[in-house]
Parts: sequence; C-alpha cells; structure tokens
Amino acid sequence: MEAYQRHYLTAKVATERFKLNPEWLSDQQRQDVDTQVAHLFRIQAAVLGSELGTQTYIHDNELEDAMNAVKEGYPSSEDFYRALRGQKLSESDLSLALKDELRCNKILELVSSDVPELSEEAAFEHYQANQEKFVRPSLWELSQILVTVNSDIEENHREPAFARIQAAKQELKEWDFSQVALKYSECPSAVNDGYLGWCEEPKLFPQIVQQLPLLDLMEISSVIETEIGFHVVRVHSVKPAGQVSFEQAYPYLKQKHQQRARAYLQKKWLTQLLETQG
Repeated sequence: MEAYQRHYLTAKVATERFKLNPEWLSDQQRQDVDTQVAHLFRIQAAVLGSELGTQTYIHDNELEDAMNAVKEGYPSSEDFYRALRGQKLSESDLSLALKDELRCNKILELVSSDVPELSEEAAFEHYQANQEKFVRPSLWELSQILVTVNSDIEENHREPAFARIQAAKQELKEWDFSQVALKYSECPSAVNDGYLGWCEEPKLFPQIVQQLPLLDLMEISSVIETEIGFHVVRVHSVKPAGQVSFEQAYPYLKQKHQQRARAYLQKKWLTQLLETQG
C-alpha cells in the first residue's frame, strides 16, 4: 500500500466511523481503523486491477471537480492545507487518492447499473404492511464543539479536556460559534463552523438528547459529558416526530430499493472477484 493511500483511507475511516481526526484516536480506535483500512485497500486494489478496472478511466475534469468539492468544504485555503498536513497528505497525494476512489466508484456503478425501478404499487404494499417503520423521529439541526477525553493522550485526560471545553464555553460569550469551534473543537465539523446538520434523535448521545428540549433556538447548551468527551451544542431548528405519508415515503422507498439492489449486485461481484484472487 502506498503511503498516500494509507493516509487518505485512515483519515476517511476515522472521520466516518468515529467522527474524529486520526490524531485523536485512542489505541483501540486506531487498531480498528487500521484493520478497516487494510480491508478497504484490498477491495480497492482488486477492483482497480479487475478487467473492468483496466477499461475505466477518470477524465481530468472529473478529478478537478472532485478536488474542488473537497476544497470547498473548508472555510479557506489555509484550512484546507492545514487539514492536508494533519492527514500527512500533499495536494498531489490527495489527487491520486481521489482518482483511485473515483475509478472504484465508477466501476461499481457500472457493475450495478441494470436495476429496475421500484413500482408505486409494490412500494405502497410495503408501506401499508410496515407503517410502524414510517414514523419519523425528532430531527435536530445542530452545531457542536467537541473536546474528546482520551487516556492515551496527556492533554486529553479528563481534567485538561474539561478545562478546554470550559474555556470554549467562556469565549462563546464574546466570539462567534464558528470561531470558537475552529479553535477548540476536535470534531471534523470544526472546519464547517461546527455545523453538524440535521441529526436524528436516536443517533445522538442520550446525554445530548436530554438537553435539547430545554434549549431555545440558537441557545448554547451547558457542557454535556458523553462517553467520548465534552460537548457544547447549539440548536438551529427542530422537526418533531410524526407519521410519514406514502407520498413522502415513496421517493425514499425508491431510493432505498436502488441502493439495496445496487449493493447486492456490487457485493456479489466483489465476492466473486476476491475469490478468484485468493
């Protein structure tokens, strides 16, 4: 595995799985990430080395669009290059990693392109038989500042971590949330003003859920401790729980049908590919 591939996949897995940058992972989390990175690389190498892979190319404009999309996710060029340095990547490394990823995605799309659309009749039958599954949980539009607690890193022991979140809380009295998040937060959302977007209640830590109904819109919470550290959250908007109508559910059902059918075809193809390679 090339160094750029390891660094890119490590940053990707750490962010997606633990919502943390790699340097803030505990030893156990790092071990889990390394295992998943090795698995992802094996799949990527098999896909790119397949017969279909040798016939699939990424055009310069596709790669340029992907690079621009990554850069636009950061408030400034300085933040973008700072993140690259933190992930031990150069801009050319990122370009190579994105090209690999784009090629893999294009190959898997080709493998699973022939999926029929879910009919309205079949979707309605499923909806009628499973209405209890179409109850929307409460949704909260949130921003957060997170300081993690990690016994393996001295500056992230509980006491210094608590001191930093208290300092952040104090600075929120005078500074914008985005500025304080960028300064203190260890959540990847820090580069996006601390903005998490819409969060489903069941996917939030219960300690945070307990606080949310007590907050007015745009009010900043007290310090909340969870299993990963200390949080300060702000509520932008709320959507209460309720029954989802079939008209609302149908686009979702079609999308899920496409996703599941595509995933099945891709998994079947990947399994056969990996078996032939031993």
